Amino acid sequence: MSKKKEIASEEWDFSVLEKAPRTVIHRALQWELDRELGSGREPFLKSAECRRALAAGKGQGSASGVVELGRAGDKTMPFEETHNFRIDWSQPREELTNQFAQWLDSQEKNGRLVRKPVLGKPRQPLTMLRKMSIVRLKANGYSLRTATAKFSDKKRYVQGLHKINWTTASREVGNALTRRRSNLRSIERTTGGKNWRTSVYRGA
Repeated sequence: MSKKKEIASEEWDFSVLEKAPRTVIHRALQWELDRELGSGREPFLKSAECRRALAAGKGQGSASGVVELGRAGDKTMPFEETHNFRIDWSQPREELTNQFAQWLDSQEKNGRLVRKPVLGKPRQPLTMLRKMSIVRLKANGYSLRTATAKFSDKKRYVQGLHKINWTTASREVGNALTRRRSNLRSIERTTGGKNWRTSVYRGA
C-alpha cells in the first residue's frame, strides 16, 4: 500500500450531486473527465458554474436535456405538428436520445403515437462519478477499508462506494477517458485545430 496523501473532499465526494438535476450530473462528469485530461480547471464542485447550476435547480428534480418549449406556429399538414425544444448539448448522445424517446412516449395519450418497446436507460453518470471517486482515492493510497476509517464524516457516501467493484473501476474510468479524448480531438478538428480547452470552457 502506498503512503496515503491528503485529498480535498471536492476531488472525490460527489454526494452533493445525488439529488441534482441530471443535466448538472452529466456536466460534472464531463468536467471531471476533462480535468483528468488536462483541462486545467478547478474541481467542478468549486466552480462558479456548479454554484449557479445547483442554485437554479435547487438541487432537486430531474431536469431534462430535451425540454419542450411548446408548439410552434408553422403551418403543417393536418396530421403534423411543429414543436420547439431546448437541447442541452453537454449531455451524451445516448442520454438525449433516451430523453426524446421519453417525450415521444408521453405523446401516446394523444392517440398519435403507436407505442414501441423502448431501450434500457444508459449507464447513470453519477455511478461514473463514484468510480472516479474510487480511482482518486486509490491514487492517493486509500483502500476501501482505510477510506471508510479515514472519512467517517462522509460515511454514507463512502458506504455507497462499497457497492462498486474497486478493481474494475479504474478500467471503466480509463475507457471513459479514452472515449472523451477521442471526442475532444474531434472538437479540435471541427474548430480548425483550436485547443479544446478554449472551445469547451469558453466563458466557464
